[in-house]
Amino acid sequence: MTTTAVVTGAGRGIGLAFARRLADAGHRVVLTDVDGDAAQRSAAEIGRGAVGLPHDVRDIAAHRRIADEAAELGRLAVWVNNAGVLFAGDAWSHPDVEIATILDVNVRGVMAGSAAAVAQMGQAGGAILNVASISALGPVPGLALYAATKAAVLSYTSSLQGDLAHAGLPIRAHALCPDVVGTQMVSTRAEDPGAALLFSGPKPLDADDVARAGLELMAGRQIFRVVPRWRGALVRGSTSPRPRG
Repeated sequence: MTTTAVVTGAGRGIGLAFARRLADAGHRVVLTDVDGDAAQRSAAEIGRGAVGLPHDVRDIAAHRRIADEAAELGRLAVWVNNAGVLFAGDAWSHPDVEIATILDVNVRGVMAGSAAAVAQMGQAGGAILNVASISALGPVPGLALYAATKAAVLSYTSSLQGDLAHAGLPIRAHALCPDVVGTQMVSTRAEDPGAALLFSGPKPLDADDVARAGLELMAGRQIFRVVPRWRGALVRGSTSPRPRG
């Protein structure tokens, strides 16, 4: 039986890396992105029946439409909530539009995508992967909004798994918490003083390595994983914000 996998924010970066790996694993992949043209180009690059669709994750109902379209291609087995945005600066300095956008994309998008996936998968089961961040685990000066949304994703995912277990649904929910990844979203912040912390640590991770870790996580019962693992222990042990600069 053909199985499908949905990856949001898959026009480029980590989402595209996930889509490639899921296609290699035998799934027919549905790539979604607010940039529909990018999603279609990436789907054409992957081939093997991959489909690219425009999708604004802020639209709650759109997730259900994507789930329905994916199910028409095969049983929905995997849903990756990857789409996200990042704004840098002092916590109190963000304009209204940035606060609304980061909450709508990074939090509401993950919740709506997860709900649509559960409704579609049902008793047939499957796996949901929510891409959080290492910033969910500790103080991140300059990235307070981003860190808060990713902490919400991590909290939501663990509670979601509890609800799934209580309901007896054979669906596993996971959260991946990578360190800084060398994507366009990060590289465009290189000259932003508020994002200095992004460039103060180890070399950014490769998107494909993050995707590989995500598939490994979905193959087991662990709810969340930090990439790389050693950075998780370091961040969780931090009790005070590090200065920027």
